[in-house]
This record gives sequence, structure tokens and C-alpha cells, in this order.
Amino acid sequence: MSRTLIGAAGRKASLPVALGPAVRALTLVGATLTTGLVTGVFYAYAVSVNPGLALQPDAGYVSAMQAINREIQNPVFFLSFFGAVLTLLSALYVGGGFLLTVFINVPMNEELAGVAANTSPGEQAGARAAYEDPWNFWNGARTVFSSLAFLALIGACLLREERGPHPEGRPR
Repeated sequence: MSRTLIGAAGRKASLPVALGPAVRALTLVGATLTTGLVTGVFYAYAVSVNPGLALQPDAGYVSAMQAINREIQNPVFFLSFFGAVLTLLSALYVGGGFLLTVFINVPMNEELAGVAANTSPGEQAGARAAYEDPWNFWNGARTVFSSLAFLALIGACLLREERGPHPEGRPR
């Protein structure tokens, strides 16, 4: 004698409907992962790169930041940086991480890139003085906002619940 659950056959969801929760879950995971990766970059700068660079002489500081700013423009970083925006338009991340980077940190990086390596020590010191403290402040701000966005996404992952009635009729 074969036992079949009554109603199971009548509840086959169409493929697009069945994919909806999977797409939402993957979007949330992608947004959380990419936001976390970029938050980690900002955090690493705040707690290690910037303090290490602060110990360098002016010419070394300017040269190191120019090299870092050139090298960070790569497909792996861009995938994470833009992926967070594309997978989930989180106001904390977009406003505090993405827009601060695009409109404040990157223009500052471009201005510093214009300082020639063979300029006088006084010009190197002036370039560093104009760059270091403001850049570190704005990096700190985007670290805080990106961290808050990351925590919000982790919370969303932990609190995520399926919609619809429980198969046994109990609420989920």
C-alpha cells in the first residue's frame, strides 16, 4: 500500500515562482558578502595601513599612497565595490561608503597622484599635510557607515524568514 501526502501533488510551484526565494536569498548573500569585503578594506586601512603610512617620511608617504591608489583599481576590488551597490542598494553603504569614496576619497587620491616624485621635501610635506588627515577622517566615516550596513545585512540574513504558511499549518 502506497502512502501519498494529500495536496503535495497539487502544490507544485511553477519554476519562476519557485526561484523567487532562491534569487532573494542569493541577492542577500551577495550583498552581505560584497559589503563585508569592502568594509574589511576600509577597516584595514583605518587600523593598519594608515598608522603604518603615518610613520613614513613625506616622500615615502606620498609615493606609497600613489602606488596603493593605482593598484586598488583592479577587477577584483571593483567587483566587490560595485557589487555591493548592484546587489542591494543599502542607504548606509551607498551614502556612507560608495558616495564618500567616489566624491571625496577618489578626488583626493587623484590630486595626490599629481604630486611628482621628484618634488622638493617641502612640497612633499605640504602634499601630505593637505591629504593625510582629511583622507583618514573620510576613510573613518566610510568605515563606520559600511560597517553599519554590513551589520544590517547580517541581521537581515539572521532574521530572514520564509513567507507563507508552515507545511503543518503552524506559523513560521
